[in-house]
Amino acid sequence: MINKKYLTFFLIVVIIFTLISCKTTRKISSEKVRPMGAGKLYSMVSSNYLPYNTLSIKFDVNIKSDEIDRSIGGTLRIRKDSLIWISISPALGIEAARLQFTPDSIMFVNKMKNEYFVKSYDYFDYKFQTDLSFSDLQSIFTNEIFLYSENDEENNERLNTDNKEERFYRKTFISTTDSNLYVLKTQRKHKIKKYIKKNKNKDFIVETLSITPDIFKISNISVTDYGEKRTLNIQYSEFIDVNNKVMPTLIKMQVETSQKNMSTEIKYNKITVNSDVSFPFKIPEKYK
Repeated sequence: MINKKYLTFFLIVVIIFTLISCKTTRKISSEKVRPMGAGKLYSMVSSNYLPYNTLSIKFDVNIKSDEIDRSIGGTLRIRKDSLIWISISPALGIEAARLQFTPDSIMFVNKMKNEYFVKSYDYFDYKFQTDLSFSDLQSIFTNEIFLYSENDEENNERLNTDNKEERFYRKTFISTTDSNLYVLKTQRKHKIKKYIKKNKNKDFIVETLSITPDIFKISNISVTDYGEKRTLNIQYSEFIDVNNKVMPTLIKMQVETSQKNMSTEIKYNKITVNSDVSFPFKIPEKYK
């Protein structure tokens, strides 16, 4: 029979190890919510953004498409509103590639093939059939609201999708509820049905954001581009406390088009806020 004293000691060690190796994951409320105006809802969500100048995140990512199924690790660093830097290390800590995003360009260095490229953000549309800007990417990584739609169909004018003012979102979104979630949506149901019925040959984009009521964080973003026949879906889960705010540590993204499907699952393993980090990026002369 195992000595009772040793059994007690073993249990204490297990409990301590569990506490120090796991961060508390936030549970989502199941209670129904009352309606809230779009402007106020946006204010509640934006006031719960994680404040930062720089972010450093260790992550693992799994990417699946018709051509690939691969898991890799890496480091994500962000200097707010100016730079996104990603280092990819498939195994043994050996860096295979490096990416740098600025507000107007994408730079990629493939260390395995001694290659590099510099592209505009049109590359996302060409490669993944998804229109994303620097601001969109930053918002996706940090669980912030972004506006994918670029055209105001009623007024036939281009929207400033980087506008972060409450009145802009109050004008652009409508607010509803879905059981225990708040919902921000860019189009009303009757307008969507009208478009589908007439099948007009022009862009018609609907963006829907689901928001958890107790922490006012985005749990899901769904974008449907009826004109291009493509969808983007982003799910956030496994929320933890970071610097007195709440951040998701699991991001699942799905892109579906008439040509291909692609899914990405990103797991944040360590989040560091406002540390003294560098963003080294140099293209060797021998690369082509």
